[in-house]
Amino acid sequence: MIKQLQKIGNSRGIIIDRAILDLLQIDEDASFEITKEKDGLFLKPLTAKEAYNKIAKKHRKSLNKLAK
Repeated sequence: MIKQLQKIGNSRGIIIDRAILDLLQIDEDASFEITKEKDGLFLKPLTAKEAYNKIAKKHRKSLNKLAK
């Protein structure tokens, strides 16, 4: 399958077809971790808990300040 980048606001994105999301059982509101691999990008769907843990780890100081 070949996809073209599409303009989305001031950015560019690739639209993932509904059939592919259904096949992979990915929710339409899913969060993804994007990593660079040898020959391209790898997208890994994250659970809400995994996404929170990654954000909380990265922004711990800011979250602690907001909690006060």
